[in-house]
Amino acid sequence: MTEIEQQKRIASYLAAFAHLLGGKPGRFTEFRDKVDIMLSGSAPNAFGLMQFASRVQTTGRPLLWVHQPAECPTVPQIGLVAQMGGGMHYIESCMLCLTGEDDRATLVPDGFNLGAYRFDHKLNLKHITEAPASTFEAADGDMVRAYNRLIAIQAEQWERGDTFDLPHLAQAA
Repeated sequence: MTEIEQQKRIASYLAAFAHLLGGKPGRFTEFRDKVDIMLSGSAPNAFGLMQFASRVQTTGRPLLWVHQPAECPTVPQIGLVAQMGGGMHYIESCMLCLTGEDDRATLVPDGFNLGAYRFDHKLNLKHITEAPASTFEAADGDMVRAYNRLIAIQAEQWERGDTFDLPHLAQAA
């Protein structure tokens, strides 16, 4: 695969990710303007997330750190840095959950005891005090639905021949 083909695949994946979190297709540019999204070769970690704190404070945009592990690339590891309520939120591991009636996925920290994060219709990140499920087992169906939807969105984009530009942080990573 050439570097250009690889960049197209990465951009398509990030656009599918943005569609799943934003609830609608065709908003990738708007999502990129409101959220820093980074596809990384390494899993999110606390020290790495803290290095983005000043950027998040300066821009006011949350940062999503996405890593596709080789052993299971269809289930990304997601880290989050966001400024909310006067403080910084650092989450090393979030899962995607998509309930049956929802148009967008929710980011749920893996302990299920820190609430959840969701983008509203204007693509502003909101913290929800209650996670959509209280345990991994209870969230299993919603997580499977979210990851299957992510795969389906990307496949639909490829079939249509959609092309996307890489976000700045994806180009740098």
